[in-house]
Amino acid sequence: MMVIAVGLSSYNIALFHLVNHAFYKGLLFLGAGSVIHAVADNQDFRRYGGLKAFLPLTYSVMLIASLSLVAFPYMTGFYSKDLILESAYGQFCFSSVVIYFIAVIGAMFTTLYSVKVLYLTFLTNPNGPIVNYKHAHEGDIFMSLPLIILALFSIFFGYITKDLFIGLGSGLFQDNSIFIYPLHEILIETEFAVPTLFKLLPLIFTLSLTFISIICSEFFPNILMKFKFTRLGYNIFGFFNQRFLVELFYNTYITDIILKLGGQTTKVLDKGAIEYIGPYGLELALTNLSRNIHKLDSSVITNYALYILSGLIVYILITYFSHGAITNELFILLVFSVFSIYINNVK
Repeated sequence: MMVIAVGLSSYNIALFHLVNHAFYKGLLFLGAGSVIHAVADNQDFRRYGGLKAFLPLTYSVMLIASLSLVAFPYMTGFYSKDLILESAYGQFCFSSVVIYFIAVIGAMFTTLYSVKVLYLTFLTNPNGPIVNYKHAHEGDIFMSLPLIILALFSIFFGYITKDLFIGLGSGLFQDNSIFIYPLHEILIETEFAVPTLFKLLPLIFTLSLTFISIICSEFFPNILMKFKFTRLGYNIFGFFNQRFLVELFYNTYITDIILKLGGQTTKVLDKGAIEYIGPYGLELALTNLSRNIHKLDSSVITNYALYILSGLIVYILITYFSHGAITNELFILLVFSVFSIYINNVK
């Protein structure tokens, strides 16, 4: 939603939603941690159920966070999320209306998974081992206090700060840090020109889907199971369970290619050229150099004399090429060195 607001040039709404989102989404994660802690670190919520009686505080704060997440009226998320949806429609062009309906569909799925989490964790019949329920308990004050604080923010923060962030005439961000091009300013059209139906449509879908999902799960589970095993139900369930087949496409046509490319890169470059030239090649070169230098230590004095004379010749040549001329002394030393090497080889 925040990215949609940025795309609409409604940067103040995007920032408002980012701050709001921090409270109720953080509360959801901390609430999930509280549940996991209470049931002996079991993280499969299909093995939960019936925890409302054991974790009343956690259930209450997660209900508050979920209501704020689905933009239930007068919760923190309502003041920013609904305004983003209305801003998309408020531009009154084809692309923005399409974005509005796509975002509403996304909000519908948010409602469904929020209801699923609450239902399977707290409301349905117990499905886990009895030992988890015997030891289920609320956390201490250090776990409960952050939940309570975030729950209060998830209820009141949006209402208290809405004029500060997005109020008409409020210049807190526009005048200081966020510039919105005047032609892209759509807050007035959003507030006064969007039809009431399209303002209420997200709420209608939220309440309808919540009611339908709970009724079907609680009173008609057998019908759902039978429908799931039909060909149509199986395809629908598989389509949504595989994330709209996006993961199938990604794993088939993208992941496999990237893995093969990465494997060849590792084999040819990392394990091949880079290692051979780098650490392995350097180690091999130094080892060979050390072995060759060690072979020079033959304990023969004449060989040592040869090394000294060779060094002297190298020194003379370096001096010659450095100064561009050779003195008589250096010439005598050079002749003597050559003669000594010749004598040493003859012996």
